[in-house]
Amino acid sequence: MSKDDRGVIADWVVLLSGVLLFASLFLAWSRLSPAYVAVADRLQTLQGVPPDPTAWQVYSAADVVLAVLAASLAVIALVGNKRGQIGAMVAALLALAFAIHAVGAAPTNGAPDALRASADVTQYVAPAPNPGAGETLAIIALVSAIAGLGVSLVSD
Repeated sequence: MSKDDRGVIADWVVLLSGVLLFASLFLAWSRLSPAYVAVADRLQTLQGVPPDPTAWQVYSAADVVLAVLAASLAVIALVGNKRGQIGAMVAALLALAFAIHAVGAAPTNGAPDALRASADVTQYVAPAPNPGAGETLAIIALVSAIAGLGVSLVSD
């Protein structure tokens, strides 16, 4: 396989990664079990947090940054230069760190602390929030984008 072929394949991977990253913003970024929601609602700690929130519902700025990164990946795949690819690589690495952090930090407005500290729920422990499909797809898209950008940089 020639360098040109690798570069074309890498550009397609980056383009697809941008599309998948954008799509991930519309999927659930965490899942709160009905039992968790019931206990937290009683303690009034989950006000305004839907049980299966998308990135648009959870984040005020990170969702926009991820959407801009997704669009940037698509543009860089189509007309990018080496400087743009390096910038996108750095941004994708930072976004990957954010997405990995988001897997373990569900949007709960402090509900886990309230559930642990409350004497009202000593008999019952609600299951903790789980990561959603959006976080998983974002991580896959970002890892793919980083790989595609790496191959593209090497083949240039």
